[in-house]
Amino acid sequence: MKRSVLLSLILLIILTGCWDSRLLRDITIVKSAGIDLLEDGTFQSTVASPIPDVHEADERTQIITGTGNTILDARMSIDNQTAERVDIAKLHVLILGEELVRKRIYPALDIIFRDPRSSLGSKVAVFDGKAGELISRRLEDKPRKSDFLADLLETAENSSIVETLNVQLICPILFDPGEDIVLPYLSMGEDDQPYLKGTALFNGETMAGTLDTSDSTMLMLMKGEMGPNVLLTEQVYDNQDMDVQNYVTIKVKESVPTLDLEVKSSSKSVNAKFNHVLKVEVIEFPHDQMQSEEVIVDLNEKLSKQLTNKAETIFSKLQETNCDALGIGRKLFGFHHPYWEEVNWQDEYPNITFTSDVNVEIIHHGIIN
Repeated sequence: MKRSVLLSLILLIILTGCWDSRLLRDITIVKSAGIDLLEDGTFQSTVASPIPDVHEADERTQIITGTGNTILDARMSIDNQTAERVDIAKLHVLILGEELVRKRIYPALDIIFRDPRSSLGSKVAVFDGKAGELISRRLEDKPRKSDFLADLLETAENSSIVETLNVQLICPILFDPGEDIVLPYLSMGEDDQPYLKGTALFNGETMAGTLDTSDSTMLMLMKGEMGPNVLLTEQVYDNQDMDVQNYVTIKVKESVPTLDLEVKSSSKSVNAKFNHVLKVEVIEFPHDQMQSEEVIVDLNEKLSKQLTNKAETIFSKLQETNCDALGIGRKLFGFHHPYWEEVNWQDEYPNITFTSDVNVEIIHHGIIN
């Protein structure tokens, strides 16, 4: 008798089964989704779900759109249009319409943060229009649109054009009063193909401005985000016979940014001194003459001056939009806490003094002179 009871207990433990399993036939898998704020204040959710077909190489996709007073209400509206329950556990990319994030981004993310079945690793981007239009548009030669959008963002992360972020990583920054998020900013080209336009700058939960891809790359380097393939093209001359000879393209091999903060208690002012050492390889320089030490020294000086000016221009844009993308407030909270307690950082951030010094050193210039 005892042996039977013991055996039953063991079987009860090891044969509990997959209590939370969801059969594929009972769910509609969503790989990409878009959320928009409509004029009447309601939300519109658009999802793209692949239709399995063993006889077709291309992926067929069904597009479903629903509206509601909340994001979950809009999702329930989509549930009412499908035979199975919509499941976002495999979501690859979440696109947010610009009109929505110009108001507040958090309402679009709240249900994703709370739902334990959500895909917290899905990438997030802002579209400069209705996100639903991007999700529902058929892209020529790109049948797997969800994968294409996710790959587009991943490539931009590797090139340090955008920060490596997902739904989970956004959450702590969103609630941090000493730092603001920057998200990939997508647009639709004249050829009806989506492309990365730059980054969207946020002030708290609200989108406040944008940077183009060149400035976005520099901002990521200033933040210490360096991918394996970071390229910069800068104008170093303005008087060459051919316009292409005025430019040089460099690949960043090493990036060491440092930010020193000086707080003056008497005037309650902050001086931010930014120093950045960049060791680079010249990838393209049609002007040639790279065997000349004089040319290399001249390029180092011109690139240092160019990137120093760019760093100051970017910081001016950050102050104009009140976007603390460098997390200066977070450093003040940790190392100058009495000052942090005395001031309203939202009001003080646009007034701090920022000086930059970028030093570029060319360490390689390819296999030809």
